[in-house]
Amino acid sequence: MKSIFVLGIVLVSCAFGQNCPTRGLSADSRKAILDKHNQLRSQNALGQSLDGSTGRNAPKAKNMYKLSWDCELEKIAQSWADRCQFQHSPSSLRNAGENLYMSWPTVQNDGPAIKAADSWWGELTKIGVGAYSPDFKLTNGLFSKGVGHYTQMAWARTTKLGCGHAKCSNMNLVVCNYRETGNYMDQSIYEIGNPCRQDSDCTTFQNSRCSAKEGLCYIAGGKCGQFNVGLNRTVSA
Repeated sequence: MKSIFVLGIVLVSCAFGQNCPTRGLSADSRKAILDKHNQLRSQNALGQSLDGSTGRNAPKAKNMYKLSWDCELEKIAQSWADRCQFQHSPSSLRNAGENLYMSWPTVQNDGPAIKAADSWWGELTKIGVGAYSPDFKLTNGLFSKGVGHYTQMAWARTTKLGCGHAKCSNMNLVVCNYRETGNYMDQSIYEIGNPCRQDSDCTTFQNSRCSAKEGLCYIAGGKCGQFNVGLNRTVSA
């Protein structure tokens, strides 16, 4: 597996909704991918995600945000996936983080798009973080271990997700884009601490609220801040 990393900072506006006009994913698939991301982020925030490097659960997360679907990011991801090339898009085209996933073309449904999230998150279980970076900051040494897909998925400040899926002649290709991006070197993947239990616990963005059952914060009204540009990719047999 090979990972690539790029940085940048820009300002954006956000789009919302799961009824996007892009044709690559069904509404059910959008919901499944989004729910899977948020389920895994919630498990992490609540201290229920196994870290393979320590054999213990990863620390609980403070100020981890719930993702919402972004039609703009989906459109960008689908447009790139339709090229059927397993390589990253230029950062200037998306202004967002990017994860790639490839599987063989034998499955002709939305399964690969849903499986991608589990594959990316599996880096926490298979490789882990805590033994290499106990404070859960992303360092060059940690990134070189091959956990960049997980760290993007778990990046606490990320609030938007949009994915595309192309059924190519030689592969199924899944592209997911994230804002704010993760994988910003020497920054925290997430802040170690207790997950939110009330709105006042959510302090990263203005107009934040708490979903106490999930331990995740969310932005009321969907306001966004700055984001960085980063990317990762993985191949699955």
